[in-house]
Amino acid sequence: MKLNKTLLTIATLFFILSAVKIFSQPVLNENSIKFENVQTATIVGQDGLIMRTEDGGLSWLEQTSGITNVLNSNEFINYLDNTGTPVNMQLAVGENGIIVKSIDDGLTWNIIQSGTIENLNDVVIYSPEMIFVCGNNGTLLSSNDFGESWGPLVLETSNSLNHLTVFSPSTFVNTINAVVVGDSGTCFATTNMVDWYSLTIPTTENLLSVTSMEDVLVCAGNNGTILKSINKGVDWVESSSGIITNIFDLLFVNATTVIGSSENGIIVRSEDLGDNWTTIITPANVDLFAVNFGSELFGISTGAEGTKIYTTDGGATWVSNINTAFAKNTKIEPVNLNQNYPNPFNPSTIINYTVNDNSNISIKVYDMTGREIRTLVNSFQGSGTYSVSFNAANLASGMYFYVMRVNTGSNEITKTMRMILTK
Repeated sequence: MKLNKTLLTIATLFFILSAVKIFSQPVLNENSIKFENVQTATIVGQDGLIMRTEDGGLSWLEQTSGITNVLNSNEFINYLDNTGTPVNMQLAVGENGIIVKSIDDGLTWNIIQSGTIENLNDVVIYSPEMIFVCGNNGTLLSSNDFGESWGPLVLETSNSLNHLTVFSPSTFVNTINAVVVGDSGTCFATTNMVDWYSLTIPTTENLLSVTSMEDVLVCAGNNGTILKSINKGVDWVESSSGIITNIFDLLFVNATTVIGSSENGIIVRSEDLGDNWTTIITPANVDLFAVNFGSELFGISTGAEGTKIYTTDGGATWVSNINTAFAKNTKIEPVNLNQNYPNPFNPSTIINYTVNDNSNISIKVYDMTGREIRTLVNSFQGSGTYSVSFNAANLASGMYFYVMRVNTGSNEITKTMRMILTK
Protein backbone atom coordinates (compact mmCIF):
# COMPACT_ATOMS: atom_id res chain seq x y z
CA MET A 1 0.00 0.00 0.00
CA LYS A 2 2.83 2.41 0.91
CA LEU A 3 4.50 1.71 -2.45
CA ASN A 4 1.26 2.44 -4.30
CA LYS A 5 0.90 5.79 -2.50
CA THR A 6 4.49 6.67 -3.39
CA LEU A 7 3.94 5.82 -7.03
CA LEU A 8 0.71 7.85 -7.05
CA THR A 9 2.52 10.85 -5.55
CA ILE A 10 5.30 10.63 -8.15
CA ALA A 11 2.76 10.30 -10.96
CA THR A 12 0.81 13.32 -9.68
CA LEU A 13 3.99 15.40 -9.39
CA PHE A 14 5.04 14.39 -12.92
CA PHE A 15 1.61 15.41 -14.25
CA ILE A 16 1.78 18.81 -12.53
CA LEU A 17 5.28 19.50 -13.84
CA SER A 18 4.25 18.45 -17.33
CA ALA A 19 1.20 20.70 -17.19
CA VAL A 20 3.31 23.65 -16.08
CA LYS A 21 5.70 23.01 -18.97
CA ILE A 22 2.88 22.70 -21.49
CA PHE A 23 0.83 25.70 -20.37
CA SER A 24 3.59 28.06 -19.26
CA GLN A 25 3.89 31.30 -21.22
CA PRO A 26 6.70 31.01 -23.79
CA VAL A 27 9.50 33.57 -23.78
CA LEU A 28 9.25 35.36 -27.13
CA ASN A 29 11.99 36.44 -29.50
CA GLU A 30 12.43 40.22 -29.66
CA ASN A 31 13.33 41.02 -33.27
CA SER A 32 13.54 44.82 -33.48
CA ILE A 33 13.91 47.86 -31.22
CA LYS A 34 13.62 51.57 -32.01
CA PHE A 35 14.27 54.50 -29.67
CA GLU A 36 12.16 57.65 -29.96
CA ASN A 37 14.29 59.45 -27.38
CA VAL A 38 16.73 58.44 -24.67
CA GLN A 39 13.97 57.04 -22.42
CA THR A 40 11.31 55.85 -24.86
CA ALA A 41 11.64 52.76 -27.05
CA THR A 42 9.43 50.13 -28.68
CA ILE A 43 10.25 46.43 -29.23
CA VAL A 44 8.45 44.08 -31.64
CA GLY A 45 8.82 40.36 -32.08
CA GLN A 46 7.33 36.89 -32.08
CA ASP A 47 3.56 36.24 -31.85
CA GLY A 48 2.71 39.88 -32.51
CA LEU A 49 4.75 41.07 -29.55
CA ILE A 50 4.87 44.85 -29.04
CA MET A 51 6.45 46.31 -25.88
CA ARG A 52 7.16 49.92 -24.91
CA THR A 53 9.29 51.59 -22.24
CA GLU A 54 9.16 55.23 -21.19
CA ASP A 55 11.71 55.02 -18.36
CA GLY A 56 14.88 53.95 -20.16
CA GLY A 57 14.13 50.22 -19.96
CA LEU A 58 13.36 49.98 -16.23
CA SER A 59 9.87 48.73 -17.04
CA TRP A 60 8.19 47.47 -20.20
CA LEU A 61 4.46 47.60 -20.98
CA GLU A 62 3.16 44.99 -23.40
CA GLN A 63 0.76 46.52 -25.93
CA THR A 64 -2.13 44.82 -27.70
CA SER A 65 -1.30 44.33 -31.36
CA GLY A 66 -4.33 42.16 -32.14
CA ILE A 67 -2.23 39.71 -34.18
CA THR A 68 -0.09 36.61 -33.72
CA ASN A 69 2.13 37.15 -36.77
CA VAL A 70 5.86 37.45 -36.17
CA LEU A 71 6.86 41.13 -36.34
CA ASN A 72 10.32 41.66 -37.82
CA SER A 73 10.80 45.44 -37.84
CA ASN A 74 9.34 48.68 -36.52
CA GLU A 75 9.82 52.40 -37.11
CA PHE A 76 8.33 55.73 -36.00
CA ILE A 77 8.09 59.37 -37.06
CA ASN A 78 6.77 62.52 -35.40
CA TYR A 79 4.91 65.09 -37.51
CA LEU A 80 2.18 67.74 -37.35
CA ASP A 81 -1.24 66.90 -38.77
CA ASN A 82 -3.42 69.33 -40.72
CA THR A 83 -4.56 71.02 -37.51
CA GLY A 84 -1.00 71.50 -36.24
CA THR A 85 -1.34 68.72 -33.64
CA PRO A 86 1.81 66.62 -33.03
CA VAL A 87 1.38 62.96 -34.06
CA ASN A 88 3.64 60.04 -33.16
CA MET A 89 3.13 57.43 -35.89
CA GLN A 90 4.39 53.89 -35.31
CA LEU A 91 4.62 51.14 -37.94
CA ALA A 92 5.52 47.46 -37.58
CA VAL A 93 5.82 44.82 -40.32
CA GLY A 94 6.27 41.07 -40.41
CA GLU A 95 5.03 37.62 -41.30
CA ASN A 96 2.59 37.02 -44.18
CA GLY A 97 2.55 40.64 -45.31
CA ILE A 98 1.34 42.06 -42.00
CA ILE A 99 1.56 45.82 -41.43
CA VAL A 100 0.20 47.42 -38.26
CA LYS A 101 0.03 51.13 -37.47
CA SER A 102 -0.50 53.27 -34.38
CA ILE A 103 -0.86 57.03 -33.98
CA ASP A 104 -1.36 57.11 -30.18
CA ASP A 105 2.00 55.90 -28.80
CA GLY A 106 1.01 52.29 -29.38
CA LEU A 107 -2.15 52.28 -27.26
CA THR A 108 -4.11 51.00 -30.26
CA TRP A 109 -2.87 49.30 -33.43
CA ASN A 110 -4.70 48.94 -36.74
CA ILE A 111 -4.00 46.33 -39.40
CA ILE A 112 -3.13 47.89 -42.77
CA GLN A 113 -3.62 45.97 -46.02
CA SER A 114 -0.23 45.54 -47.69
CA GLY A 115 -1.36 43.75 -50.84
CA THR A 116 1.09 40.86 -50.31
CA ILE A 117 1.40 37.68 -48.26
CA GLU A 118 5.20 37.64 -48.44
CA ASN A 119 7.09 37.97 -45.16
CA LEU A 120 8.08 41.61 -44.65
CA ASN A 121 11.51 42.15 -43.12
CA ASP A 122 12.09 45.88 -42.67
CA VAL A 123 10.36 49.27 -42.72
CA VAL A 124 12.00 52.69 -43.11
CA ILE A 125 10.32 56.12 -43.02
CA TYR A 126 11.88 58.86 -45.15
CA SER A 127 8.93 61.16 -44.48
CA PRO A 128 5.23 60.55 -43.65
CA GLU A 129 4.60 60.61 -47.40
CA MET A 130 7.54 58.40 -48.38
CA ILE A 131 7.72 55.05 -46.57
CA PHE A 132 9.32 51.80 -47.78
CA VAL A 133 8.93 48.16 -46.74
CA CYS A 134 11.01 45.25 -48.06
CA GLY A 135 10.45 41.51 -47.84
CA ASN A 136 10.90 38.05 -49.26
CA ASN A 137 11.01 37.16 -52.98
CA GLY A 138 12.07 40.64 -54.11
CA THR A 139 9.16 42.39 -52.39
CA LEU A 140 9.50 46.17 -52.12
CA LEU A 141 6.48 48.31 -51.19
CA SER A 142 6.01 52.06 -50.88
CA SER A 143 3.39 54.34 -49.34
CA ASN A 144 2.85 58.05 -49.99
CA ASP A 145 -0.09 58.55 -47.62
CA PHE A 146 1.19 58.02 -44.08
CA GLY A 147 1.23 54.23 -44.41
CA GLU A 148 -2.49 53.88 -45.16
CA SER A 149 -2.09 52.29 -48.61
CA TRP A 150 0.77 50.44 -50.27
CA GLY A 151 1.90 49.70 -53.79
CA PRO A 152 4.63 47.43 -55.18
CA LEU A 153 7.89 48.67 -56.70
CA VAL A 154 9.46 46.50 -59.39
CA LEU A 155 12.97 45.13 -58.80
CA GLU A 156 14.66 42.68 -61.13
CA THR A 157 15.25 40.06 -58.45
CA SER A 158 13.45 37.24 -56.67
CA ASN A 159 15.94 37.22 -53.79
CA SER A 160 14.66 38.16 -50.36
CA LEU A 161 15.24 41.79 -49.40
CA ASN A 162 16.21 42.14 -45.75
CA HIS A 163 17.04 45.73 -44.82
CA LEU A 164 16.71 49.35 -46.00
CA THR A 165 18.47 52.64 -45.36
CA VAL A 166 17.80 56.19 -46.57
CA PHE A 167 20.15 59.16 -46.88
CA SER A 168 19.57 62.77 -45.90
CA PRO A 169 18.12 64.96 -48.68
CA SER A 170 20.70 66.28 -51.13
CA THR A 171 20.77 69.15 -53.60
CA PHE A 172 22.83 67.09 -56.03
CA VAL A 173 21.03 65.64 -59.05
CA ASN A 174 20.97 61.86 -59.62
CA THR A 175 22.49 61.06 -56.24
CA ILE A 176 21.51 57.85 -54.45
CA ASN A 177 18.98 58.48 -51.69
CA ALA A 178 17.98 54.96 -50.60
CA VAL A 179 19.49 51.46 -50.63
CA VAL A 180 18.09 47.99 -49.93
CA VAL A 181 20.14 44.81 -49.39
CA GLY A 182 19.21 41.13 -49.39
CA ASP A 183 20.15 37.51 -49.97
CA SER A 184 23.03 36.39 -52.20
CA GLY A 185 24.69 39.82 -52.16
CA THR A 186 21.62 41.60 -53.51
CA CYS A 187 21.86 45.40 -53.40
CA PHE A 188 19.57 47.95 -55.10
CA ALA A 189 19.54 51.75 -55.03
CA THR A 190 17.29 54.59 -56.16
CA THR A 191 17.86 58.24 -57.03
CA ASN A 192 14.18 59.20 -57.31
CA MET A 193 12.45 56.91 -54.80
CA VAL A 194 10.57 55.17 -57.63
CA ASP A 195 13.01 53.45 -59.99
CA TRP A 196 15.52 51.03 -58.44
CA TYR A 197 18.62 49.59 -60.07
CA SER A 198 21.14 46.93 -59.05
CA LEU A 199 24.49 47.84 -57.49
CA THR A 200 27.51 45.59 -57.96
CA ILE A 201 28.68 44.36 -54.59
CA PRO A 202 31.67 42.03 -53.91
CA THR A 203 29.90 39.21 -52.06
CA THR A 204 27.38 36.44 -52.56
CA GLU A 205 26.64 36.15 -48.85
CA ASN A 206 23.17 37.00 -47.57
CA LEU A 207 23.19 40.64 -46.47
CA LEU A 208 21.01 41.14 -43.40
CA SER A 209 21.50 44.81 -42.51
CA VAL A 210 22.67 48.15 -43.88
CA THR A 211 23.24 51.53 -42.22
CA SER A 212 24.34 54.93 -43.49
CA MET A 213 25.97 58.18 -42.36
CA GLU A 214 26.43 61.04 -44.83
CA ASP A 215 27.83 59.29 -47.96
CA VAL A 216 29.07 56.20 -46.09
CA LEU A 217 27.28 52.86 -46.30
CA VAL A 218 28.09 49.82 -44.15
CA CYS A 219 26.30 46.51 -44.67
CA ALA A 220 26.68 43.14 -42.97
CA GLY A 221 25.34 39.62 -43.13
CA ASN A 222 26.11 35.93 -42.94
CA ASN A 223 29.46 34.54 -41.78
CA GLY A 224 30.65 37.86 -40.35
CA THR A 225 30.53 39.61 -43.73
CA ILE A 226 30.97 43.41 -43.57
CA LEU A 227 31.23 45.70 -46.60
CA LYS A 228 31.75 49.45 -46.76
CA SER A 229 31.23 52.18 -49.37
CA ILE A 230 32.23 55.83 -49.06
CA ASN A 231 30.22 56.95 -52.10
CA LYS A 232 26.69 55.68 -51.37
CA GLY A 233 27.25 52.22 -52.80
CA VAL A 234 29.01 52.96 -56.07
CA ASP A 235 32.24 51.29 -54.91
CA TRP A 236 32.74 48.79 -52.07
CA VAL A 237 35.54 47.31 -49.97
CA GLU A 238 35.33 44.38 -47.59
CA SER A 239 36.19 44.82 -43.92
CA SER A 240 37.24 42.10 -41.49
CA SER A 241 34.70 41.79 -38.68
CA GLY A 242 36.82 39.28 -36.75
CA ILE A 243 33.88 36.85 -36.42
CA ILE A 244 32.30 34.13 -38.53
CA THR A 245 28.80 34.40 -37.07
CA ASN A 246 25.85 36.08 -38.80
CA ILE A 247 25.51 39.82 -38.15
CA PHE A 248 21.80 40.64 -37.91
CA ASP A 249 21.69 44.40 -37.35
CA LEU A 250 23.92 47.47 -37.81
CA LEU A 251 23.61 51.04 -36.56
CA PHE A 252 25.62 54.26 -36.72
CA VAL A 253 25.69 55.50 -33.12
CA ASN A 254 27.44 58.75 -34.05
CA ALA A 255 29.41 60.16 -36.98
CA THR A 256 32.15 57.51 -36.72
CA THR A 257 30.96 54.63 -34.48
CA VAL A 258 29.08 51.61 -35.85
CA ILE A 259 27.56 48.84 -33.69
CA GLY A 260 26.47 45.40 -34.93
CA SER A 261 24.56 42.59 -33.18
CA SER A 262 25.33 38.95 -33.94
CA GLU A 263 24.83 35.35 -32.91
CA ASN A 264 25.70 33.89 -29.50
CA GLY A 265 25.56 37.24 -27.70
CA ILE A 266 28.33 38.81 -29.79
CA ILE A 267 28.48 42.56 -30.46
CA VAL A 268 30.89 44.06 -33.01
CA ARG A 269 31.95 47.69 -32.80
CA SER A 270 33.91 50.06 -35.04
CA GLU A 271 35.11 53.56 -34.15
CA ASP A 272 36.41 54.46 -37.63
CA LEU A 273 33.38 54.26 -39.95
CA GLY A 274 33.56 50.49 -40.29
CA ASP A 275 37.20 50.01 -41.27
CA ASN A 276 38.32 48.16 -38.12
CA TRP A 277 36.19 46.15 -35.72
CA THR A 278 36.33 45.00 -32.10
CA THR A 279 34.52 41.86 -30.94
CA ILE A 280 32.66 42.25 -27.65
CA ILE A 281 31.49 39.23 -25.68
CA THR A 282 28.33 40.19 -23.78
CA PRO A 283 26.45 38.50 -20.90
CA ALA A 284 23.93 37.14 -23.41
CA ASN A 285 24.36 33.63 -24.79
CA VAL A 286 21.64 33.82 -27.45
CA ASP A 287 21.36 35.43 -30.85
CA LEU A 288 21.01 39.22 -30.74
CA PHE A 289 18.67 40.24 -33.54
CA ALA A 290 18.60 44.03 -33.09
CA VAL A 291 20.45 46.97 -31.59
CA ASN A 292 19.41 50.61 -31.18
CA PHE A 293 20.54 53.66 -29.22
CA GLY A 294 18.63 56.44 -27.50
CA SER A 295 21.77 58.57 -27.28
CA GLU A 296 25.42 58.19 -28.22
CA LEU A 297 26.03 56.33 -24.94
CA PHE A 298 22.82 54.49 -24.02
CA GLY A 299 21.65 51.53 -26.10
CA ILE A 300 19.78 48.23 -25.93
CA SER A 301 20.26 45.03 -27.92
CA THR A 302 17.42 42.50 -28.09
CA GLY A 303 17.30 38.90 -29.18
CA ALA A 304 16.07 35.35 -28.74
CA GLU A 305 14.04 34.24 -25.73
CA GLY A 306 13.21 37.75 -24.54
CA THR A 307 16.85 38.75 -24.13
CA LYS A 308 17.77 42.39 -23.54
CA ILE A 309 21.25 43.75 -22.81
CA TYR A 310 22.16 47.35 -22.02
CA THR A 311 25.09 49.74 -22.49
CA THR A 312 25.80 53.25 -21.17
CA ASP A 313 29.25 53.72 -22.72
CA GLY A 314 28.47 53.66 -26.43
CA GLY A 315 28.51 49.86 -26.74
CA ALA A 316 31.98 49.19 -25.32
CA THR A 317 30.51 47.16 -22.41
CA TRP A 318 27.13 45.54 -21.85
CA VAL A 319 25.09 44.30 -18.86
CA SER A 320 22.10 41.97 -18.72
CA ASN A 321 20.11 43.78 -16.05
CA ILE A 322 19.15 47.41 -15.59
CA ASN A 323 18.50 49.14 -12.27
CA THR A 324 17.52 52.61 -11.11
CA ALA A 325 21.10 53.79 -10.72
CA PHE A 326 21.95 52.55 -14.20
CA ALA A 327 18.85 54.17 -15.69
CA LYS A 328 19.83 57.58 -14.32
CA ASN A 329 22.33 57.67 -17.17
CA THR A 330 19.35 57.77 -19.55
CA LYS A 331 18.02 61.11 -18.33
CA ILE A 332 16.18 63.14 -20.93
CA GLU A 333 18.33 65.53 -22.93
CA PRO A 334 17.59 69.22 -22.27
CA VAL A 335 16.45 69.83 -25.84
CA ASN A 336 15.47 67.92 -28.97
CA LEU A 337 15.43 69.45 -32.47
CA ASN A 338 13.51 67.54 -35.15
CA GLN A 339 13.99 67.43 -38.91
CA ASN A 340 11.76 69.97 -40.61
CA TYR A 341 8.66 68.66 -42.40
CA PRO A 342 8.18 68.53 -45.29
CA ASN A 343 11.77 68.28 -46.48
CA PRO A 344 12.50 69.08 -49.29
CA PHE A 345 9.91 71.90 -49.13
CA ASN A 346 8.41 74.72 -51.24
CA PRO A 347 7.96 77.33 -49.98
CA SER A 348 6.99 76.63 -46.35
CA THR A 349 8.07 74.06 -43.79
CA ILE A 350 7.53 73.33 -40.08
CA ILE A 351 10.28 72.87 -37.49
CA ASN A 352 9.36 71.01 -34.28
CA TYR A 353 11.45 71.07 -31.13
CA THR A 354 11.16 70.04 -27.49
CA VAL A 355 12.52 71.91 -24.47
CA ASN A 356 12.80 69.95 -21.21
CA ASP A 357 13.88 72.84 -19.02
CA ASN A 358 13.17 76.57 -18.79
CA SER A 359 15.59 78.06 -21.33
CA ASN A 360 16.47 80.95 -23.59
CA ILE A 361 15.84 79.67 -27.13
CA SER A 362 17.22 80.97 -30.41
CA ILE A 363 16.55 79.40 -33.84
CA LYS A 364 18.15 81.02 -36.90
CA VAL A 365 18.36 80.05 -40.58
CA TYR A 366 21.64 80.26 -42.54
CA ASP A 367 22.53 79.69 -46.18
CA MET A 368 25.39 77.56 -47.52
CA THR A 369 27.89 80.41 -47.08
CA GLY A 370 27.03 80.81 -43.39
CA ARG A 371 25.12 84.05 -43.96
CA GLU A 372 22.25 84.54 -41.52
CA ILE A 373 18.92 84.54 -43.36
CA ARG A 374 16.27 84.82 -40.68
CA THR A 375 15.60 84.57 -36.94
CA LEU A 376 12.65 82.25 -36.27
CA VAL A 377 12.73 82.15 -32.46
CA ASN A 378 14.44 84.37 -29.90
CA SER A 379 12.70 84.12 -26.52
CA PHE A 380 12.55 82.48 -23.09
CA GLN A 381 10.44 79.30 -23.16
CA GLY A 382 9.31 76.83 -20.55
CA SER A 383 9.34 73.03 -20.77
CA GLY A 384 7.23 71.74 -23.66
CA THR A 385 6.97 70.90 -27.36
CA TYR A 386 6.93 73.76 -29.86
CA SER A 387 6.74 74.32 -33.60
CA VAL A 388 7.72 77.23 -35.82
CA SER A 389 7.01 77.85 -39.51
CA PHE A 390 9.62 78.97 -42.03
CA ASN A 391 8.44 80.54 -45.29
CA ALA A 392 11.15 80.76 -47.96
CA ALA A 393 9.08 82.26 -50.79
CA ASN A 394 11.66 84.97 -51.39
CA LEU A 395 14.69 82.65 -51.33
CA ALA A 396 16.42 80.68 -54.08
CA SER A 397 16.44 76.89 -54.24
CA GLY A 398 19.25 75.18 -52.36
CA MET A 399 20.41 73.85 -49.03
CA TYR A 400 19.89 75.85 -45.85
CA PHE A 401 20.71 75.22 -42.21
CA TYR A 402 18.67 75.96 -39.10
CA VAL A 403 20.63 76.36 -35.87
CA MET A 404 19.07 76.10 -32.43
CA ARG A 405 20.92 77.58 -29.45
CA VAL A 406 19.68 76.81 -25.94
CA ASN A 407 20.84 78.41 -22.69
CA THR A 408 19.41 76.77 -19.55
CA GLY A 409 21.46 78.94 -17.20
CA SER A 410 23.77 76.07 -16.34
CA ASN A 411 24.20 74.60 -19.80
CA GLU A 412 24.59 75.87 -23.37
CA ILE A 413 23.56 73.61 -26.26
CA THR A 414 23.73 74.09 -30.03
CA LYS A 415 22.00 71.83 -32.57
CA THR A 416 22.12 72.15 -36.35
CA MET A 417 19.96 70.55 -39.05
CA ARG A 418 19.88 70.78 -42.86
CA MET A 419 16.87 71.48 -45.05
CA ILE A 420 16.32 71.60 -48.81
CA LEU A 421 14.32 74.28 -50.62
CA THR A 422 13.19 73.20 -54.13
CA LYS A 423 11.32 75.48 -56.51
